[in-house]
Amino acid sequence: MKIELKSIYHSIQLSEETEAFTANLYINGVHAGYAKNEGHGGNTHYQGKDEKGRELIRQADEYCKTLPPIEYPADKYMEAFSIDMNLEHYIDDLLNKYVEKKETAKFNAKLDRAMLKGVVYGIPNRSFGAIVYSMPLVQILAHSKGPQIVLQTITDKIIPKLKEGNKLLNTNIPESIIKAAGLKEEQYVKPTIRDIRYGTIPDVNESKNNRGRSR
Repeated sequence: MKIELKSIYHSIQLSEETEAFTANLYINGVHAGYAKNEGHGGNTHYQGKDEKGRELIRQADEYCKTLPPIEYPADKYMEAFSIDMNLEHYIDDLLNKYVEKKETAKFNAKLDRAMLKGVVYGIPNRSFGAIVYSMPLVQILAHSKGPQIVLQTITDKIIPKLKEGNKLLNTNIPESIIKAAGLKEEQYVKPTIRDIRYGTIPDVNESKNNRGRSR
């Protein structure tokens, strides 16, 4: 059975103990009803838009009860536990996935802008910091000494920060520069540009000039 939320309106401002939202509830491609949560910690409510919608919702609830329970792992505050699946929890899960996707898209848009300005490090899809230059990174790399400048930035300022899950996040720095700095594959995100554009990479121990400023 296919259960979907469409025309979702999610309010960050109204979300307190739970996510505040309204949405149209679709079941097997049919607009069956509506779902909402006021964001104050209460249950998510849903209702059919007509008799056909109410019957589809009844069927969907029965279907959800056949699905595996939701498992919550143990942490320092509580032991592991599980909750039986039902339509309300299924709707909440759909909404959470929608919010996560939206937040990831917002994060990646900010990350893309930061990569245009300098060398970026952090935890993918969670957080990042950057060493920015006074001109766009593409202009730095196009300069004859650009690859060395970027390499030295990675060596001097980025590598010390690559711990606790942090990686080099730039996809617009040639991999040859990244490898010349000594990074292992698990320490960086795979670049999407070709190495040959920037020519030969100088030795990492050459120039020690100031290459960037922290932000």
